Amino acid sequence: MSCTFIHILSSFVHRIYSRTSFIITIIVLSVSGCKTYDNGTTYFNTYYNMNRLLWESEYDFEGSEILKRQKPRAITPIDSGSRFGAKALGRPAEIPQFLKDLIIDAGRLQPVAIKLDSVIIKGSKILKLHPKSDFIEGTLLLMAKSFFYKNEWVSCEIKCSELIDRFPMGDYSPDAHLLLAKTYLIERKYALGKTMLSRTVDIAWYKQRYDILSEAFRFMAEQALFEEDEEGALRPYRQAISQSEDGEIRARWQLELASLYYRLSKFDKAEKEYAKVLDESPELIAEFEADLLRASSLLYLKRFKEAETILNDLDNNENYKDWRSSILAERLRYLRLKGDLDSLNKIEGEAEKYAANPAIPITFFERAMSFFKEGKYNLARAYFTKAKSVKSVISEAATKYHSLLSDWMNKQQMLDKGLMIMDSVGVKGTLPDTMLHKKSYAYFQLARIHEQLELKDSALYYYKKAALEAVQTDTNIAKYMYGYQRSIIQSEPELADSLQEVLAYNYGKTPYGQEARIQLGFTEAIVIDTLAELFSSGTRFRTTGNYELAARQFLRIAEADRESPWAPKSLYALGWMFENNIKNRDSAVFYYRILVERYPQSEYTKDIRAGLEMALAFQSGLYNPSTGKIKTPAEMDSSKLNNQVDSLKQQSLDSLSDSSSMIKPTVTKEIIPVKEEPKEESKIKSTLKNLVPDIKINSPFNSILPKTLPFLGTDKVKEEIPDDSTKIVPP
Repeated sequence: MSCTFIHILSSFVHRIYSRTSFIITIIVLSVSGCKTYDNGTTYFNTYYNMNRLLWESEYDFEGSEILKRQKPRAITPIDSGSRFGAKALGRPAEIPQFLKDLIIDAGRLQPVAIKLDSVIIKGSKILKLHPKSDFIEGTLLLMAKSFFYKNEWVSCEIKCSELIDRFPMGDYSPDAHLLLAKTYLIERKYALGKTMLSRTVDIAWYKQRYDILSEAFRFMAEQALFEEDEEGALRPYRQAISQSEDGEIRARWQLELASLYYRLSKFDKAEKEYAKVLDESPELIAEFEADLLRASSLLYLKRFKEAETILNDLDNNENYKDWRSSILAERLRYLRLKGDLDSLNKIEGEAEKYAANPAIPITFFERAMSFFKEGKYNLARAYFTKAKSVKSVISEAATKYHSLLSDWMNKQQMLDKGLMIMDSVGVKGTLPDTMLHKKSYAYFQLARIHEQLELKDSALYYYKKAALEAVQTDTNIAKYMYGYQRSIIQSEPELADSLQEVLAYNYGKTPYGQEARIQLGFTEAIVIDTLAELFSSGTRFRTTGNYELAARQFLRIAEADRESPWAPKSLYALGWMFENNIKNRDSAVFYYRILVERYPQSEYTKDIRAGLEMALAFQSGLYNPSTGKIKTPAEMDSSKLNNQVDSLKQQSLDSLSDSSSMIKPTVTKEIIPVKEEPKEESKIKSTLKNLVPDIKINSPFNSILPKTLPFLGTDKVKEEIPDDSTKIVPP
C-alpha cells in the first residue's frame, strides 16, 4: 500500500515538473524572440541610419580618425612662432589651440547640421520606444558626439554622464570618458577635465583601448603645457612606457615622448628618445617618423653630417617612397640651418609641388620667421603666404602674421606718401589740422600693428609719435595718450602715472579717461565735486578782487570737461567778470562768443545772445546809438559797410583780446560755418550772421533788440552773476 502511494506521488510530481519545464522553456524562447525582434527592428529601422549619418558627417568635416590617411605627422617646436600671440608655454587669453582644433566652426558645421539633428531625433526615438534594446549604449554615444560637433556642450555632458552611469564598464565607456573630458576642457572646467582624463586612462587600460589611451595622454600633455608644467606633460608617457608589455605599444609611447621633447626644443633629449624607438617593435610609419625627426633634431644641434646620413638612408629605402615629400621638407630645413641659401632657393620651387604635405608649409613658415626676426618684412610676408595655404599646425599663425604684415605695408606706404605731401605743403605755409590728424592716426595704426606683432620698441616709438605730435583739436588725442601710457608703464612708471592723471582730469568723458579714473580710484562723483570746487574757488577769487587767479580757475573748468554742465557756466562767469568787474568789454565779447559757439542751446547763451549780437554790430559801426537800432542801408554808405564787415571778418578771436596787461584771452576754437540764408534775407541781417558765426538770428531783427544794451555799455552794472537756479544745475 505504501509503495503504491509513493509510486503515484512520484508520477504526479514528474508530470508537474515536465509541464513546468515546458512552460518555462516556452516563456524563455518567447522572451528571447522578443528581445531579438526588438534589437532587429531597432538596428535596421533607426540605429543603422544613426551610425551612417554620423559617419557621413565626420567624413564631411574630416572628423573621423579612420578616414585620415596614414602619413607621417608634421610637427614644429612651439617656440618657432606657431603659437602666435602667446608665449611658448604661456597661458593665452583664449582657450589653447589644441582645444580650438576640436571645435567645429559654423562654416564646416552648416552642411552637416541637418544630419546631426537627425541623429539626435532618431536617438531620442530609440531611448523612448526601445529602452531595453542592446543599442542604448551606442545610441547615447552617437547622440553625445552629435551634440559635441554642434558645440552644445551641456547636452553633450548630460549624454556622456548618462552613458557612464548606466554602462560604467561598457564597450563605449572609454569613448564617453574621453568625450566628457574634452567637453570639460573646452568649457574651461580645467579641474574636472583633468580628473576625467585620469579616469579615461584607467578605463582605457582596463578595456585595452590603446587608441583612447593615445588621445588621453596627448590631451594630458597639451593641458600640462598650457599650464606651464613641462614635467606634467612628460610624466604620462614615461608611466605608459614602464607599464606597457607590448613592444609595438611601447614604441608608440616612446615616439610620443621624443616628439614632446622635440616640441619643447630640447633636441639633445629628443634625439636620444627617438633612437630608443627603434629598439622596440615600431610600426612602419612610427619607424619612419622616429628616423625622420631624429635627423631633424640633429639638424637643430648642428650635427649636419649625421643628419644627412639618416636622410639619405630614408631616401634610398623603398618602403618610404610615398613619404619622400617629408624627407624633402627636412632637406629644406637642412639647407636653411646650414646657411646654404643658394641651394635652398633652387629646390624651393620643387618643394612647392608637394605643398599639400603639411611638412612643406612648416619649412616655409620657419623661413618666414627668420626673415621676420631680421626685419625683412616684405620677404617674410611672401613666405607667410606660402605657409598659410595648407591647414597645418602653423596655418593659423601664418595667416595672422600675413594679415598684420599686409596692414603694416599699406599703412607704411600711406604714411610715407602723406609725409611727402605734408613736406611740400609745409613749405608754403601752416599745415591744416586735418593733415595733422591723419598723420597722428597713421602713427597710431602702425603702433597697434607693431604691438600685435610683439615688437615692443617699434610700438613704443609710434605710440609716442602719435601722442606727442597730435594737435589739441584732434578728437583721438586721448586714445593716443592712452596707448603711449600703456607702453611705458614698465620702463617709465612716473611718466605713465602723469599721463594717466592727464587722461583722468582732461579727458574724463572719453573711454580712455574713464579707464584712467578707474585705475586712479576716481568716481564720477569725485570728478563733479572737483569741478564744483574749482568753480567755488574761482568765485572766491573774483569776489576778493584776485581776477587773474579767478580767470585761471574758470578757464581750467571750461577746458577740463567740455561736456560738463560746469563748462558753459564757467565761460559765462568769465565773460561776466570781464564785463562788470574788470570793465574790459573786448575780453567779455571774446569769452561770450566762445560760449555761444560751443553751447548754442545753453540757457547761458540765451541770456547773452541778443546783447552779443548788438555789441558786435556796435563794434562794426552797424549800430546807431541815437536811435538804438541797426542802421539801414540808406543811413550808411554801402561801400563803407562792406569795408567794415570785411575788416571785422578778418579779425580772429585772438584779436579781440583785452588791452590790459593782466589777462589776455588765449583760447581759440574752430568756428563752424552757418548754412546760407534764403536769398530774400535782408543785407544787414546777412551781414550780422557773417559777423557772428553759428548764431541763429530771429527776424525781424530790429524788433527783438532793446534800445539799450543789457550789457556791454549799460550804465547800471550788476553786482553779482545772475542766479542760475532755473538754468542747468550741475548734479
